[in-house]
Amino acid sequence: MRRAAAGAAATLLLALVLASQSWSELPPRARVLATFAQKELAVRRLGGSGTAFDRKFFSFLENVRRRIPDGTAAVVLRPAYRDIHLYLASYALAPLPVYVDSFSDHWVLPKDWLIAAYGEDPTYDFGVFARLPEGVLLAPPQR
Repeated sequence: MRRAAAGAAATLLLALVLASQSWSELPPRARVLATFAQKELAVRRLGGSGTAFDRKFFSFLENVRRRIPDGTAAVVLRPAYRDIHLYLASYALAPLPVYVDSFSDHWVLPKDWLIAAYGEDPTYDFGVFARLPEGVLLAPPQR
C-alpha cells in the first residue's frame, strides 16, 4: 500500500513539474541533478539556484559555519547587504540567529556573539577569530 501511495505521489509531482516548467529547461536540470547528486550537501547547495545571486557569499557562509565555536549565541553580518543575503545567512547558519550590522564600531556586543565580515579586512578594534578566503570572523572586544 505504501509503495503504491509513494508511486502515485511521485507521478503526481512529476506531472506538476512538467506542467509548470518549460520542456527546454528539463535537460539542463537533469544534468545538474546528475552532476551534484553524489556531492556533499554544501557543494550541492553551492551549485543550486538558491545561491546563484552570490556564490562567493555562500562559500563565505559555509566557511563561517564550519568555524563557529560551541557556545556562540548569534552572528552579525558585516557589512549589511540586501535582504537576500540575510535570508541565505539565516538558512545556512541556523539555528543561530543572524543579524545585519546596524551598529557603530563602538557598540558593545555580547561576548558570545561573532561578527562575520564578508569581503572585509578589519580596520577596527574587534579581534580576528578566524581569517577566511572571503572575509574574516571577528570576536567583539571584551571591555
